[in-house]
Amino acid sequence: MKTALLVMVHGSPRPVANEDMYKAVEVVKERRAFDIVGVGFMECNEPTIPDAIDACITQGAERVVAVPYFLHTGTHVADDLPTLLDEAQQRHPAIEFTMGRYIGTSPLLTDILADRAEAVIGRV
Repeated sequence: MKTALLVMVHGSPRPVANEDMYKAVEVVKERRAFDIVGVGFMECNEPTIPDAIDACITQGAERVVAVPYFLHTGTHVADDLPTLLDEAQQRHPAIEFTMGRYIGTSPLLTDILADRAEAVIGRV
């Protein structure tokens, strides 16, 4: 089954703000764990999440694994993103859609937070 990873991002009107996310997505692409890797934006940038979903399917995706590139369970993560995937399921009933947990749930972020704070006071 041809699987697409769709990274769902908020987006920013400042293009430079998305550069780190694109770097992370490139690392994921290099791992070749997914047949297709795409990015869709909630706001401010293109492609939109629905357009990115359609692009994955145009490339032959039979399954879309969507992962929110978000730190918290705000309205977008809790409501808007699942709604967009439900709408995509209605448009593409033959495609399997699943949504992974947002990246903010990773315990690795706690370590990163501590490292950043300790670096400021010279402990790292």
